[in-house]
Amino acid sequence: MALYKGIEIDPSLSGCVRHMQGVEDYREVLGGLQATWDTLGLLGQLTGAATEMAGTREAFQQLTGDLLNHLGRETLRKSVAELRAKAQTSIDILVRNLFERTADIGFLSADDDIRNFLLGEDASPALLQARFREYVEKYSVYADIVLFAPDGRIRARLHEHPGETSCHPLISEARSTPASYVEYFGETDFLPAGKQLIYAYRVEDDGGNCLGVLALAFRLADEMQGIFANLLDDGDLSLLATVDTSGEVVASSSPIQLPPGTRLEQRLLDAGGEIIRLAGREYLAFARPAHAYQGYPGPGWLGLALIPLEFAFERNETKLLQHIDSQTLANVTRHPSLFSEALQTIPARAERIQEDLNRSVWNGSVRQVDASQGNAAFAKTLLWEISNTGRKTQSIFEQSIGNLHQTVVAALLQNGVSRAAFAIDVMDRNLYERANDCRWWALNASFRQMLSEPALSPAQSAQCAEILRYINGLYTVYTNLILFNTQGQVVASSADDSESLVGSRLHEEWVGRCLAIDNSRAYVFSHFAPSALYANRPTYIYAAAIRDPGNSKVVGGIGIVFDGAPQFSAMLHDALPRDASGQIVDGAFSAFVREDGRVISCTDPRYPANSLFPLSPMQRKLGRGGRCADIVNIDAQYYAVGTAQSAGYREYKTSDGQVDDILAISAFPLGSVAVGEAAPTRSSRNSTQGRTRRVGNGNDLLEIATFYIGKQWLGIPTNDVVEAIDTEELTPVFGGKSDLVAGVRMYRGNLISVLHLERLLTPGADIPERARQIIVVRTHGKSCLGLLVDELGEIPEVAREEIQPVSHMAAAGDTLTIGVVEGMRRAGDRHGMLSIIGVDRLCRRIGCHCPEQEPARLVALPGG
Repeated sequence: MALYKGIEIDPSLSGCVRHMQGVEDYREVLGGLQATWDTLGLLGQLTGAATEMAGTREAFQQLTGDLLNHLGRETLRKSVAELRAKAQTSIDILVRNLFERTADIGFLSADDDIRNFLLGEDASPALLQARFREYVEKYSVYADIVLFAPDGRIRARLHEHPGETSCHPLISEARSTPASYVEYFGETDFLPAGKQLIYAYRVEDDGGNCLGVLALAFRLADEMQGIFANLLDDGDLSLLATVDTSGEVVASSSPIQLPPGTRLEQRLLDAGGEIIRLAGREYLAFARPAHAYQGYPGPGWLGLALIPLEFAFERNETKLLQHIDSQTLANVTRHPSLFSEALQTIPARAERIQEDLNRSVWNGSVRQVDASQGNAAFAKTLLWEISNTGRKTQSIFEQSIGNLHQTVVAALLQNGVSRAAFAIDVMDRNLYERANDCRWWALNASFRQMLSEPALSPAQSAQCAEILRYINGLYTVYTNLILFNTQGQVVASSADDSESLVGSRLHEEWVGRCLAIDNSRAYVFSHFAPSALYANRPTYIYAAAIRDPGNSKVVGGIGIVFDGAPQFSAMLHDALPRDASGQIVDGAFSAFVREDGRVISCTDPRYPANSLFPLSPMQRKLGRGGRCADIVNIDAQYYAVGTAQSAGYREYKTSDGQVDDILAISAFPLGSVAVGEAAPTRSSRNSTQGRTRRVGNGNDLLEIATFYIGKQWLGIPTNDVVEAIDTEELTPVFGGKSDLVAGVRMYRGNLISVLHLERLLTPGADIPERARQIIVVRTHGKSCLGLLVDELGEIPEVAREEIQPVSHMAAAGDTLTIGVVEGMRRAGDRHGMLSIIGVDRLCRRIGCHCPEQEPARLVALPGG
């Protein structure tokens, strides 16, 4: 353990605890109370009034260290979890994007226009440049497209560049690679200065001979800025970066603080939530490798997240929890599954320490009865201050535990929002590609030419089907690609079992919208609904119109059937909440849901596709790009639910006129509603415990030692009380017929019986579960009886004339009460007055026959 300002702390906190303002605030408050304890301890030793306080002080000090360590560890864990999520999301989103690029290069390198251009020596580069431009209008993720002859001469390109040839090794690798693409990041001689991310592959003729090499330059910096912007809210001082295998920064959310090209040390690449010094400043850092996507591992880069240490632990729980009902939050924080056993014991330990202190103060007040009046008054005042300091200390523990609970719950809510935002971002980006695919494939020269003819021959239909199958082989997210004419009749399909489909007519509503498209930039997609093209399961179908070679009219369309069930399921699986070890949390689920509550996909079988999900009012009114977190009750289970609504991606659903607002939901189980609501609330009625107050103005005073039994406030004259003791050594008595005896306990060398006082007062009452105090009373002057009570109360001085005796009729019966105190009621209860029990009546009730050791001191009441 390390030492921080007199407190032993976990070594993992030694470098950062000084920046945790919440922890520091509680340390200062508890430190001030420790100073008060020191002063009270000294006064107690001088007066002899608080000889039992040393153990209480030490116990509170030990608990202070435990509490601050828990606060620090949870605060650190929350900040590290947020960094980890940002680092992982930033690299995973990129890898999913780049996976699409590996398919693009394979498809575009087989484009007929490109092949024909390379085969024709007199072909116009301007025409191919126009085709490249149209491609980039659809796939705006590319900065340039360059077409090479096998010897490296540049035959055509999208943007002007002074270079006319290239000798870069990328070209020779693309000519001969056995893989389906070449991925390269670095400098080139055919693109602007700076490192570029390029996907390349050879263009072949029908015989497999190399005609040239096609290269697609990815807009990496632009893409990463969009990813970083989605992960960093306003005011977020985190720094995000993408780092290659050599430790060089590829992209950064802040080029000023961490410029691309910076070479980072290995310890930063291995960071897992440690404190790292970079450029003279300390950061909390986390680096994460990418998760492979459908077998594609990515370039091998890392996602890196850092935050300056002085800003790493700023609290934002209020924003996340402000709208959550306080009772719901209280119920959730009672669940043992959310908090470690050591953390769960802190409130109970603090309560037990306070109970021990209350008992010590209570006993001290009882012992002052025979002390001289001046010394007794000072001692009682001192005891009151001791008890008050204990209550303040316990209150700070309760408050800090409450904040700690909020920190843990807020971390779960933040994680839910992050996972939901990740899921909806992946969905938007994925469907963006689908919108691009259908529009680009609609420009296929073969499709345009053949559909322009009055009717397709069987050979032409087979040729179209072969092209569709080739495309579908590259883009495996589709179950079928369908070509249809202006009557909606299917003329070709990529599916293996397409015989029954070809020749049939499509009657789905999206077909008419598709055939009404008047330009190559537009597309349509179906409602998310069951379709015969997807075995009557719900999915999306994207479609674009096919125009004749002269662009004068629509001659048909292409529909692409998205394999929604496994694709959405895979996206949601990746968005499931995970624990610190990266394992999916049991009972967690994620979902895509429409604004009307209709489910698109869900990992929980309770909500199959097209069923209704119980959206909350907050989720329904979230708005495009909005995010929220809440604690909800679903089927008698509490869940921390994060929600993010679709914001679109690039042109998709932002400037293309399409609207389809989807919610992503990530839910973390918090426990059963019944368990949370059944947990007891702690009592706070001992707010005046141990305090001596005077009731009435008379000089003939009687001190009453009070206590609580259930809802009853009772007292016994202090002359008849020896002291209060704990219940730890109470031994049950078995085999007896009486239900009044709670057990026996050794006390000062003698065995005494301990009674269920509640059952004496109310025969047949349930045995109390929380009774922790035994009051030892004198019967016939002898300490031979204990009374089991719930809690100890104050010890007031009551003028005898303020005590109203019970009626003679009641006194003649079995009542234990000898009087009630007029004008003295329990705090917060205007009906419950203090009732005084007579020990002699108690003895008569139970038939106690203890021999007298000294004359019994009877209590004389007015009129009694």
